[in-house]
Amino acid sequence: MQQENLSLLALQKKFRTEKACQKHLFELRWPQGYRCPRCQHDQAYVHRPRHLYACKACGYQTSLTAGTIFHKTRTPLKKWFWMIFLIGRQKSGVSMLSLQRILEIRTYKTVWVMGHKTARPWRSAMPLTSWPA
Repeated sequence: MQQENLSLLALQKKFRTEKACQKHLFELRWPQGYRCPRCQHDQAYVHRPRHLYACKACGYQTSLTAGTIFHKTRTPLKKWFWMIFLIGRQKSGVSMLSLQRILEIRTYKTVWVMGHKTARPWRSAMPLTSWPA
């Protein structure tokens, strides 16, 4: 899938809400619509309390972020998308401390882990949906 070359304002507009980020990730992960990782069935229902997709055929539950760099994160996807944008735009690198301040992330450890998970795919040119957790 061809990645868009977004400006700062376009990024702000496109990923204004967490819901918009989730929708984008869903489209990247399942371009032809949901497919169960276990049985390949194409219908699921959303298990609201835990935000899981449950296959209607086999009952297998998966999250939108399972198997990606976002797996088990408590940080909003909006902050992840911003971090990816900011790291991707800097030719000479970016300070994790400055990202911590810009993105209002509480701990340095969190921003450091996010930065390293985000930088790994840049080095290997892997598509977003293949990013390991």
